[in-house]
Amino acid sequence: MRKIRIKRLTKFQRGIVAIVGVLTFLTVGFTLGRFVYHQVLNFYFRTQNFYFESDKLTQDGASYSLDYWNGVDPYNIVINLNSFKNNHLKSDSDIDYKVSLNCSSAVICNSTKDSGTIYHDSNNDQFIVTITPTQTFKDGDSVVAEIVAESVSPYHKKLSAQFKLVVGTYGLSHEIIDHENDVYLEVKVTNTLLFYTVKEAFGSYQVGDQLAIAQYNALSTEDKKKCVSATITLSFDPNVVYVDNNSTTFLQGYDIQTEKMNGYDYINQFTFDMEASSSSMVRFYKKDVTKDYSSDGSSEGVVKVEYRY
Repeated sequence: MRKIRIKRLTKFQRGIVAIVGVLTFLTVGFTLGRFVYHQVLNFYFRTQNFYFESDKLTQDGASYSLDYWNGVDPYNIVINLNSFKNNHLKSDSDIDYKVSLNCSSAVICNSTKDSGTIYHDSNNDQFIVTITPTQTFKDGDSVVAEIVAESVSPYHKKLSAQFKLVVGTYGLSHEIIDHENDVYLEVKVTNTLLFYTVKEAFGSYQVGDQLAIAQYNALSTEDKKKCVSATITLSFDPNVVYVDNNSTTFLQGYDIQTEKMNGYDYINQFTFDMEASSSSMVRFYKKDVTKDYSSDGSSEGVVKVEYRY
């Protein structure tokens, strides 16, 4: 039988393994230790009838992503603090707290309170953080604001959260993606609406009623056909570009319009519906590949896009 030779680790390799093991142990130990510490601390607080909680801030530090900020107007975040666990368990003493903020350099953050008190007879308090931009943003840019509320009397407890504000357009937007010498361009339509509109009455719903995504998803297949989030119409000159009629979006289209060219019918317009919170891509082939038809959608492009919802 052939002997298996086991290669021994060098002193350097053993050192690396030892360091990795220690770091792993410390990382796991720190995370577990923090969890246990918080549990023990909260148990002690409960025995002292002390509660310091919030609707948005947490002891472990919550994280939120807030989309569709226009990047121009100030953004307000309302923070509610309370001193109760439920209707029966409430703090019977006033709780003094302080507020601190840490925000990206591209914004200024202000709070309506640097400190405050949750009085035992109300068990509630509130402050508002305003995030004000100091520079110009474009879609996709983001800023982060960290908000901390810390009780200072009768006991110390820290609550915090990070709020990421992402610049974007709420509603419908589009762009034309193209480059010189590309054979085709793509029209990308984005729908960030979070509702559907009833187009044909059914059940208790009337034409024009708006349904949240969860309400729409609960409908039958037949009733879903009577609702739409957004309707898009694309029109174009077939002498300049012509649609890829194998694209999924086109195959789902309707109200297709054509025009005669050299005795043949060429498509120059079609319409399609979009789901809420979705995007669609339509490919068009260019007659002149040396052209660059790229557009951010702020002005009329080689493909005209009409929204309805």
